[in-house]
Amino acid sequence: MISKTFLSKIPIFKFLPEEDHLSLVSLWKVKTLKAGEVLFRKGDPGSAMYVVEEGEIEILLPVDPPVNEVQLSVLKEGEFFGELSLFADTPRTATARALEETRMVEMQRGDFITFVMERPSVGISMLSEMAKRLQLTNDLITSLASKNPNEEIEEDLSMGDRVSDKIAEFGGSWPFIFSFGGFMFIWITLNTVQAVSQPFDEYPFILLNLMLSTVAALQAPVIMMSQNRAQKKDRLKADLDYQVNVKSELMLQQLHKKIDHLLEEDILHLKRDLDALKAAAPAPKKRAKKR
Repeated sequence: MISKTFLSKIPIFKFLPEEDHLSLVSLWKVKTLKAGEVLFRKGDPGSAMYVVEEGEIEILLPVDPPVNEVQLSVLKEGEFFGELSLFADTPRTATARALEETRMVEMQRGDFITFVMERPSVGISMLSEMAKRLQLTNDLITSLASKNPNEEIEEDLSMGDRVSDKIAEFGGSWPFIFSFGGFMFIWITLNTVQAVSQPFDEYPFILLNLMLSTVAALQAPVIMMSQNRAQKKDRLKADLDYQVNVKSELMLQQLHKKIDHLLEEDILHLKRDLDALKAAAPAPKKRAKKR
């Protein structure tokens, strides 16, 4: 069951005195869910706050096909959700579903309202804390979701990773080709033209072949390391693009709702104005029939 020590860790309750924590403990009731069972869906009326005691609850946001659902978070033991429903009868903003057999406790809004009405100072303190949390949420929503994958990767690179990237970058450039070609030309020339000096690596250039094999053996894993990081960067970029697309879709849905709401209000105002004009207009006179 919920203890006063745990209540003191919940942001909206932590500033309450100890005697109020003792009173709140008695308001919670046990609720169990089976694996896959939905606690509530987006749009359902909210009437309770929940705290997970055992198991896991996933918070989902329904979206259009082919994705259908986006997992926002997974709540585990000791975490809480639905606290906004204690203050207002607003629809749920997401769907909550049990990932496994879950045991939780809930507090109904009616019990909470009765508790707050007996202690007005408690309600003011809790509303102040809720305002801070809403401000943080607004800052998070208005912040940009897009990030630079290059900066994200650069932050985690070690010295070996940077060296391998430099080697791979140089090994795939024209300066490397020209310098390597020049080295090969000088080596072969020195070992074929005996007028200059005695050859130190006679044909078929066994020492040169050994050096080339060693360089190829070392260069291959270094290049593969760099390619793996390039693939990781591509995956990170794809994930960031997906987050931006989801956020853009959600913002567009909110924008459509606001526009539809404004259009409905305009239509209602226009209808009222027309009704007022009809009521104020004089009734048309009936013409007498000629005999």
